[in-house]
Parts: sequence; structure tokens; C-alpha cells
Amino acid sequence: MGQTDWGAEMTLVPTIDELDVTWLSQQLDLVGATEVGVSSVGQGQVANCYRLTIQHAAGTSSVIAKVPSRDEVSRSTAALQHLYQREVSFYQHLAPSIATRTPRCYFAERDEDDNFLLLLEDLSPSAVIDQFVGISLGTARAGLASLAGLHGPTHAKVDLHDADWLRGVSEKLRPLYTAVLPVLFDQFIERYDARIDDELRAIVLGLKDRLSLFSDYTCQFPCVTHGDFRTDNLLIDACDGTVALAVVDWQTVGVGSPLLDVAYFLTTSLTPGDCARHEFELLDYYLAKLHDYGVDIPVDVARREFSRYTLQPIVMLVAASVIVEQTERGDEMFLAMIDRAVVAATRWDAIKEMERDAVS
Repeated sequence: MGQTDWGAEMTLVPTIDELDVTWLSQQLDLVGATEVGVSSVGQGQVANCYRLTIQHAAGTSSVIAKVPSRDEVSRSTAALQHLYQREVSFYQHLAPSIATRTPRCYFAERDEDDNFLLLLEDLSPSAVIDQFVGISLGTARAGLASLAGLHGPTHAKVDLHDADWLRGVSEKLRPLYTAVLPVLFDQFIERYDARIDDELRAIVLGLKDRLSLFSDYTCQFPCVTHGDFRTDNLLIDACDGTVALAVVDWQTVGVGSPLLDVAYFLTTSLTPGDCARHEFELLDYYLAKLHDYGVDIPVDVARREFSRYTLQPIVMLVAASVIVEQTERGDEMFLAMIDRAVVAATRWDAIKEMERDAVS
């Protein structure tokens, strides 16, 4: 991109190809901008991210532009699940009021055709932590503190929870999930049959027959949840180490139990061995951080909900693996995280715990 001036011709939500120095200068308060360079970043399957490098009078600045996926399957999936609506709304309405570090947002708009644009703070460089390798205990604690910074300030905020882009989306999606999830579970088994073992297959099929028990549950301590809190959505030692941890990808933000995020994070991001050895210690650490925001969850309640939500990665990732653009890395990532969750769910006897909740 160079000096082309689209100016007044721009739509409310410009595409990545329409971004020029004039418009970006206005949004970012830059003087004397002369040129914009664009490069693709990240490995997202539902949206695309680009780094915009802008030359201007004071030097060089960069921001991240997040836009809809170019893949029609992924874009249809995003529209069906209101993913773009949720993320744009998060930056418009919630990001400034939580303690969790997120990229500063300079522009957030979405139109009626589900086109959207986010201009976000560029927090590079950050540490490269491979989802497959597993995080350290220090990073696990930093992630849990960050979750407390989301869950604590949004605990029991009924007016916030009832917003159309939060609980409203959940209510719209409930009939769809009820009808479609069992089909997606069958498609997962069919697609990955040769790559999964008997234990994973049994858990997936057993959960498929009990999806209503999983979804028809009201937690005692509702808050806003991230919904996909895992290594690939965390920037560790961002801004060359000046930001310890920042959280991105808020497309699955919702309302539910805080232990949904905690279980999803620990079971998918730690190695199975580290998770088994340290999950009680880490859960206690999280509860202490949550206490700092005036929210106290009894340990026995937290452990029961943690047990139930070791199933969350299986529900979410089994479905996601067959409805987004298929890639080799995506397949490896989905299967690795599902396998880790199966190990944890088996250790916690999560399906039986869920069944006990249903009759209690």
C-alpha cells in the first residue's frame, strides 16, 4: 500500500485492501504518514490478521488489523456463531473495564453483512510458546491471574450478562447447538477415526449422548468468560518482555462459570503430567486471585465445576475441528488439545460428575 487516497470513498468498515495512509493517520493520530506496508501474521482459521507498518514524520508505527477470513467455510461458521459480533462488541463495550491486559483498540466496527475491522495495538515481539509443548507453571499462574482479572470485575453483573452480544447470543445459539452438535461429533469420529484411540473415542461418544446434561447447567458464580483461553491466544512477554501476558481472540466471549475458562486453560495448555501434578495448587492460586476482586468460591464448589469443565475442550474442539478450514497444523492442534482434555476428564471422572449434578 502506498499513497492512494481513498478518503471519503471508504465504507464504514473498510477492507484490508482499502486501508490507506490518510484513513490510518486519522484513526491513529499520525502526522506526515507516507506509506503503509502490509504483512500477514498469525495462524487463525476463523479470521485473518495483518501487521500494518506505517511510515510517518515521527518514524515508524505498526498496528494489527483483524478482518474476516477469506475462506467461505470459516466465514460462514463465524457468522453462524456470531463470532465477529462478539469480538467487536467486546472491544467496544468491555475491554476498557476489565483488569485483563488486552491490546489497545483504535478502531472496532462491524456492518450488517458481518464485515468487520479491528485495529489493535501491536504487542510484538512476544515469546513463541508452542501449544504442543506446554506452558511452564509460571505462565500458568500468569494466565490464571489474567483470568481472574476478567472474571472478578464481571462477576454477577446481570445487566452486562444480558447484553445481546453475550447472553443474547447464547440464547440464539442454544437450539442450533442442540440440533447440530451430535452431528458434528459423528463427523469428528468419521474424519479422525484412524488417528484416535479407543479411550478418546469412548469419551467423545459418551459425551455426545449426554450433551444436554453438559449444556443444561446453571453455575453459581456467573461471569464473562473468554471461551477459548489457551496458549495460541496468549501473548507471553509481549512488547519484548515489557508486557508479561496479554490476551487476544475474544470471538467466543460469553457468560458462564469461571471454572470453564480455568479448566479449558489448564487441561489444554499444560502437559498432561504437569496438569495432574499441579492442578490443585493452581486452582487454589486462581481462587486466591479471584478473592482479590471480592469474589469467593468455596474450594469444593470450584473443584466440582473444574471437573465438569474438563469436558469443555472436548465439546468445543470436537465441533470446531470439523467446521473451520482444515489445515495440517489445525488437525494436529485440535487432536493434541482434545487428547489432553480426555486425560484430565478421565482422571476427574467428569462424565459421572456431570451425571451426579443432574440428579442432585
